[in-house]
Amino acid sequence: MTDQNIQIRLATASDKDTVVRVFHDAGLDTDEAMATGTTYWVMERGGQPIGAIGLEHGDGASLLRGAAVMPDARGGGLGRRLIMSAIEYAQGRGDRAVYMFSSGGDWSTFGFTQVPMALVMGDIPDAPQVKAYRSGGQRPGDTTWMRDLTSGASKA
Repeated sequence: MTDQNIQIRLATASDKDTVVRVFHDAGLDTDEAMATGTTYWVMERGGQPIGAIGLEHGDGASLLRGAAVMPDARGGGLGRRLIMSAIEYAQGRGDRAVYMFSSGGDWSTFGFTQVPMALVMGDIPDAPQVKAYRSGGQRPGDTTWMRDLTSGASKA
């Protein structure tokens, strides 16, 4: 059953505090949230923010920059809707792949496969998460994932 009161909309500069709060409450890194070269969305129920997601863009590929649903709104497939909307956006912009870093979970249900971190670092060297790691920061997640968006790739 689809909740008709749910809307996913493009985030504007005035949504930065909302995105940071949603990410923070989910335990996600908020550094560089809504940096130049990124696209973010806010998920709302009845006009109230309940989730957020972002993509850091490179040349022909994007890096998922967090996907979070507020604790009291979890369990109804809203996280899946956020992730799939970001994947569809990346496909629409012509990306050949979407990457992500993760500290847990099985992302294969979304069509992702584990790949070496070097792959994303080479493919999207200017993404804020990659630049932060290169400058001596902590590794962004325990595993690196990729969803192939080229024709013939499996769809989740």
